[in-house]
Amino acid sequence: MEHMKLLTERLGAVAITLVFASSAMGWQAAKPDTLQRADGKSVPGTFQGNAKAGFTFNPADGSPAIAVDGPAVVAFGGEGPGPTASVPPLKVILGLGQLLSGQLTSLDDETITLAEGPGGRQVKVARIGALGVRQRPGEALVLIDGFEKLDSKRWSIVGSPQLSTDIHFAGTHGLKLPADGAAITHKLAEPVGQGRFEIAVYDVPATIPGVQWFVDLLFRGERGPESVRAVLGWSEESLAVQTTGTMSLAVQRLARKPGWHRLEVRFGADATEMSFDGNSLAHGKGTTGPLVEIRVGTSVTEKLSERGLAAYIDELRLVRLATAASSPEVDPNQDELRLVEGDQLFGGIQSADSQKIDIDVIGKRVTLPWSDVSALYFKRTPRPSREVEGLLAKLEWRSGPGSDSRDLDIVEGALVSAENDAFRLETPYAGTLVIPRDRLRKMTVFGRGRGLVIDPTAHHLGDEVSKAPDLLDPPQPEGGVLERKFTLASAPAQNQTATVELDVVQVVGEANGLQFSALVRLGELRTKTFLNGQEFDYLNRHISSRNETPERISLTVPAGLLKAGENTLRIVQTGTSNDPNYFDDLGILGISVRILAAKPTP
Repeated sequence: MEHMKLLTERLGAVAITLVFASSAMGWQAAKPDTLQRADGKSVPGTFQGNAKAGFTFNPADGSPAIAVDGPAVVAFGGEGPGPTASVPPLKVILGLGQLLSGQLTSLDDETITLAEGPGGRQVKVARIGALGVRQRPGEALVLIDGFEKLDSKRWSIVGSPQLSTDIHFAGTHGLKLPADGAAITHKLAEPVGQGRFEIAVYDVPATIPGVQWFVDLLFRGERGPESVRAVLGWSEESLAVQTTGTMSLAVQRLARKPGWHRLEVRFGADATEMSFDGNSLAHGKGTTGPLVEIRVGTSVTEKLSERGLAAYIDELRLVRLATAASSPEVDPNQDELRLVEGDQLFGGIQSADSQKIDIDVIGKRVTLPWSDVSALYFKRTPRPSREVEGLLAKLEWRSGPGSDSRDLDIVEGALVSAENDAFRLETPYAGTLVIPRDRLRKMTVFGRGRGLVIDPTAHHLGDEVSKAPDLLDPPQPEGGVLERKFTLASAPAQNQTATVELDVVQVVGEANGLQFSALVRLGELRTKTFLNGQEFDYLNRHISSRNETPERISLTVPAGLLKAGENTLRIVQTGTSNDPNYFDDLGILGISVRILAAKPTP
């Protein structure tokens, strides 16, 4: 509390004014939403509403509100996560092209729990609906600490660092480092040659000669130790960078500002770059050896006159940059750990958290840290989801600052509400998500009704082992028939239209000019669909390209085919007239069903 008193004395009413100004701006300071009409015109305005009252788009020019309950696309102009936000370390792969970022708290036979889902909220995902959990492509987590406790086995401790409940960036605690000489040091079990280090830091607007707090990175250079130190306070009014050994960095002096910030250091043989809240702080040549130690601390060379002065840190992370392994083996009948170096472990994943994964391999329990694992994938035992009902839509949002495509999340469900601060989306497998409005990028509205996922997993129909496992997963063919059962609470009403939605790849198309299209038009090499024993469509007539990348196709279900209770979807391939067992090799990457009311397009 003495620290907070010091902050208040130095900032006074100015700090209060800034806080309220920031709060008042909120989402309204962002660009307006944009309704992208079917006729190609774009209308600026605001999308809002809830499941009970309905959803509308209110044009900025004051013209009448447009009801949105049929197909529509809305683009959002929010700024996304601010520069102090961290990049979530993991993504849950939900199938049907969906991804959900967060920090893994726990994983068991039933549930995947993320501590920091959209907007920092906890999310629980049903394991049956997830394909797996992966790290950010190209990265492997080496060290993560949110300082909910101070682990003496992880950190060598000097002085009196202590947990703080008053000042923290995430969770319920941060770490307080008193200014009288306190430090924590972590020696890496395995040196990191190329990586990214980041940490949330809290600055107090005090300028006091002879007192510093800093973050040190120590490297094992070719000619001896090399280090980079970011001096974050308090001896100067600006940030500083100090180096030892052969390292030399060009430094851009940045003024210190009160509050939480994020320091990021990217290092490797090619270059070293430091940024502070996304602004370049220092850059220069690369290190001549790997990172071996991290130290955060305070130092004092003169008598300390400021009572209660301390540094605060939170959300420390270190990732190793790694190249993803190519052409892995795939066994859909087992869980898999895909290792950073390219090897694989198959068995049964028992549990996982933010630090490690436990897997049973032929009766032996094996524990691996996330630093060794790029992704884990689950045995494919899909079960249909529960139904969701309302305005069915797909939301896309940024999970991290900047514009990196790796940090885009995509989830489908039923929209519960669109408020000033957040959208709420009820999902088939992940409960109700709360997505901050300023993170949203795009919403695709399918229409009002209900839907469920029949099968979120990927299948390879055909008769040949694929030479391109990145396209057909698994590479081994499953034959020419795929059957799935699902249950509906009620049959579609007379004013509703039902569709079966499939994400497909490498389906032979019927359009002129495509390879084998002449055979398809003659009834050969077709992939037919049946509901409850009756044929109602075939995939090929919906494909007009070479289908080398996944496409979503929509098959309209004739009235009366779907019924309340259990239904059976059956996908059956036909061969050629010369060889009835010669099938098209194709991928079905997910199957869902939608039942929508017929509405005009806005």
